[in-house]
Amino acid sequence: MITYYQVLDKIVSALTGRPSGTRVEPADHEIAEIMILDYIEQLKNQSTGSTLREAHASAIAGVNCNLTWNLAFPDSFYSPVINGFDSLGNPVEIYFISKSTTKLVVKTLVNATLTAIAFPYPNPNQL
Repeated sequence: MITYYQVLDKIVSALTGRPSGTRVEPADHEIAEIMILDYIEQLKNQSTGSTLREAHASAIAGVNCNLTWNLAFPDSFYSPVINGFDSLGNPVEIYFISKSTTKLVVKTLVNATLTAIAFPYPNPNQL
């Protein structure tokens, strides 16, 4: 996995990190440009390779409810959106308990039908 800092180091060494008065070597410049493209492709695959996840559940008032994803995430770097409605179609307040790669745990104060979707995002530690 290529990191942002590896790409930056390669660019600096090829362009501004060379000894003063020397030419930019085409081979070093080419390696840096290829590394940039590889890094972009890696980020693109991370964000588009992972699909939208969804979860559905019926919540019982005051009891923890598991919203289990239809496909587990590779890590916990995702942003969920949760909606819930009571039997009359009124929105309900949802209390977030925890998040893992396979599920969300939430709680409501009334019986409700819950739906969640989530989108993955790149691990900020690997950028």
